[in-house]
Amino acid sequence: MDFLFGKTIPMLSSVLSYRAERQKLISANVTNLDTEDYQPQELHFKNRLLAAMTKEQSVNVVRTDRKHLPMPQPSGNEYKVEASAEKVSLDQEMTHLAENQLMYNVTVEILARKFRNISTFLKDVR
Repeated sequence: MDFLFGKTIPMLSSVLSYRAERQKLISANVTNLDTEDYQPQELHFKNRLLAAMTKEQSVNVVRTDRKHLPMPQPSGNEYKVEASAEKVSLDQEMTHLAENQLMYNVTVEILARKFRNISTFLKDVR
């Protein structure tokens, strides 16, 4: 089914999962704004993306027989949560919240367009 869906839909699905997890962390940070000694939590997407890209470039797996199992894809839910050394800043967390919401909405829009294109393709094939 890669010819129809490619790698875009699974990748965008992983991005949505990441954005949902980040939303939970930002909410927890805002909730604990007045909690003494609470350190804000953060998910670092850029570091994971770079690591995945480097790993992908260094490993080239090829199926030499159709009976071989395909290479498993990362689930997208393996995020590393890190605590920050600073206190929670409401302004900073609200900025993170707005950015995360915007990126989530953009990802949903891209997915919707992808599915519309697939739907149009399938209607034209009939």
